[in-house]
Amino acid sequence: MHVHNMRAKKASTEIRQEQIAHAAMKLLAVHGWQRVSLAAVAREVGVVPSAVYRHFKSKDEVLGAVLDLVEQSFQRNVKVEAECSPVERLQIVLRRHVEFIIGGVPIPRIILSEAVFTGHPKYRVRVHGIYQDYLAAIARLFREGQKAGLIQRELNPQTLAVMWLGLVQSPAILWLLGDGDFNLRQHCDAAWALFAAAIGTPAANRPARVNF
Repeated sequence: MHVHNMRAKKASTEIRQEQIAHAAMKLLAVHGWQRVSLAAVAREVGVVPSAVYRHFKSKDEVLGAVLDLVEQSFQRNVKVEAECSPVERLQIVLRRHVEFIIGGVPIPRIILSEAVFTGHPKYRVRVHGIYQDYLAAIARLFREGQKAGLIQRELNPQTLAVMWLGLVQSPAILWLLGDGDFNLRQHCDAAWALFAAAIGTPAANRPARVNF
């Protein structure tokens, strides 16, 4: 019984910590990290500030939890059913990336925030590591596409991965600046179609033959 209670308490703690991190991320998306206070995070969660301090000693620790959420989002993003071709999986991952930006994971704003970009070096190192792991996973998908004869073999997978990220990252900044006026979904679908056609092999780009 004692072990069960301990597990329940741990699960409850983890849930509350995740709620706090999500609330902080939401506020960061709207106000920027400098203007986010733990009191505001507490209000967003619906608890008193002391409840936040029970889980995090400082605002810096909350930022660390926000970066944990970003890393988890990236890891979930690249997990796609193996039945799809590597090229289809790359498009699915791109669309997922777009959706979690639109859905409240403000990736460009986190990267360019004063806490990460000009703040403590440990956060720059952390974000850099998250992106390196993400790009490595994307590069693996490009390699799989090359092995399957769908992507030109002479192209560097790492370069392709960075270009793939560029299909959404810069447009996401325009989307943020335009307060949603810029159609991020539509742009990224169109950009992907152009990119896929440019890197595909003749066989991959050949229209399917339809028998009547």
